Amino acid sequence: MTLAYVLYLFFSRHGSRGHQIMIPTGSDRKLTVASEAEQQAKDMKRLLAKAEQQIRKLQEKAADQKQQFRELQSHVKHEDSLAAEREELKAEIIDLKGEVKELTRANREHVEKVDALRVENARLKAEIKVRNPNATAIGASVRRILQPSLS
Repeated sequence: MTLAYVLYLFFSRHGSRGHQIMIPTGSDRKLTVASEAEQQAKDMKRLLAKAEQQIRKLQEKAADQKQQFRELQSHVKHEDSLAAEREELKAEIIDLKGEVKELTRANREHVEKVDALRVENARLKAEIKVRNPNATAIGASVRRILQPSLS
């Protein structure tokens, strides 16, 4: 408890009852209270109210700062996870680049083999034509015979 609060409780419970004095009857004056003690109590109440208001403001400020801190922690955690994911993706990209290079190399080799086979096929066809001019006619006849069975 704060000192101001303790004083407030003291004066509110014990008040200034003991300081009341009676003015003689027949007078227009009413019961009066020792003004000094009452003024101190009022001052203490005002001071207490200000202190409580300041405490509430500080508590609100602390709550806001805690919320901001939690939000920043969440943001940092999110950024860390993004950084980790970015590193994983970098490694995956490097692996994929290597795979693309390997596939490109294999494709070039395949194209070279296909081209070599085409050249060899063309050479063999030319060689057959030179050796046997009737071979093309025989090949066409065989194709005509086989075509209905292929359909």
